[in-house]
Amino acid sequence: MPNDSAGLADLLIRNQRTMILATANPEPWSAPVYYVYRNRRFYFFSSSNSRHVTEALATGRSAASIFHDSSHWREIEGLQMDGALATVPIGSDAIEVFRSYVQKFPTVKDFFLDAALDFQRFTDRFRTQMYAFVPDRVCYLNNRAGLGKRQEIELPA
Repeated sequence: MPNDSAGLADLLIRNQRTMILATANPEPWSAPVYYVYRNRRFYFFSSSNSRHVTEALATGRSAASIFHDSSHWREIEGLQMDGALATVPIGSDAIEVFRSYVQKFPTVKDFFLDAALDFQRFTDRFRTQMYAFVPDRVCYLNNRAGLGKRQEIELPA
């Protein structure tokens, strides 16, 4: 098990499923989304009309957090990030991300028992678009190292 902050952050990213995306335009708002991490980006699906998407795209800025759920303050561990949201166009990269998404969240197949599951069917059925949260700054927080101690880190590739 890694003991460096970047290694622990990598484990956290790989083991968690939900990211909280936050905006302020001008009022604050946050929304949980399932994500897949690839190439220093956090990919997720959402409606193009959702508040978190429209505000993040309008302002050009958003924030996100991923954390390990715990029952004791000493076990609080997570990432605090700021960055921007990008729309992911349909193409080979989006299809590869979608394959990773289905692998991480296999229950989405339950909605397609009558037909093959592919990127286009998924986005049509749920009226969604693929987005990527692209962090500019990432801080890793782990209370085992001390209360409120954060360290700015580089995300793994």
